[in-house]
Amino acid sequence: MPNRLYHLCLLLAALCGQIAAAQLPLPPLLLALGEHKPPYILQDKNAGIEYELTTTALRLAGYEPQVQYMPNQRAQLALADGRVDAAISRNGPFVSVPYIAYHNMAISLCKPQLSLDSIHALGRFRVAAFHNAQRFLGAEYADMARVNPDYVEVSPQAILGNLLYSGRTDVVISDLFIFLQLPAPPTLPVSSRRPVCSHALFPPTLYSLSFRSPEARQRFNKAIRQLAHSGFYEQLAQRYKLLDRQGRALFSPDTVVHTPPGGQPWALTATSLLK
Repeated sequence: MPNRLYHLCLLLAALCGQIAAAQLPLPPLLLALGEHKPPYILQDKNAGIEYELTTTALRLAGYEPQVQYMPNQRAQLALADGRVDAAISRNGPFVSVPYIAYHNMAISLCKPQLSLDSIHALGRFRVAAFHNAQRFLGAEYADMARVNPDYVEVSPQAILGNLLYSGRTDVVISDLFIFLQLPAPPTLPVSSRRPVCSHALFPPTLYSLSFRSPEARQRFNKAIRQLAHSGFYEQLAQRYKLLDRQGRALFSPDTVVHTPPGGQPWALTATSLLK
């Protein structure tokens, strides 16, 4: 009888400890995400695919995310300086598994004389890209950007549409779905708006979070895998209308790594990607 009472007391103590732990506030984690870029970041609503993926995973990992919006380059500096705990990256102290895929493309107004069949060919044109593109699109792209006198990177990405439609640049580098949601410049007459063509020069770009703490990275990795196995990616894709023809999330790293959308590797257009 005394032994049973002793074990019961231990069990009660453990349960009380679990209840107390559950009632404690989650530790904060400062997360740097990019500026407004629908459908991934809806800054004015604290929403979007990437916002929901990262904040849901971090809460599942035991943290309370506190999001700060900033351009990619400034986010990397903030992470290096210790002003944030995590930021989107492909390198850094402790890099997570890839959690999202972007479909970055070269986008131009449709012109017969504008032919783009390689990254090297971009060097002949005025090119405007999203902030920090040189860090994410590979060595060949970085070489092109370095020697092209008419290359520029801008933030926020809404500026890219203004530059292209106004004729101040020939090609913009952007995720296809971001560009399709950019509003046309309000000063551009409807009669002057021309169709755009996308050129799939890059494979889908996989992005990770870089953490200052190895423990946070490990917890985030576990949480992202749980979300992937639970169908969370497909739920988000349904809500944001980014399912492929097989009902898979177009922004899932698993989808693009194992089965490139569109049938042919990287032959990506708005119509071939969507259902």
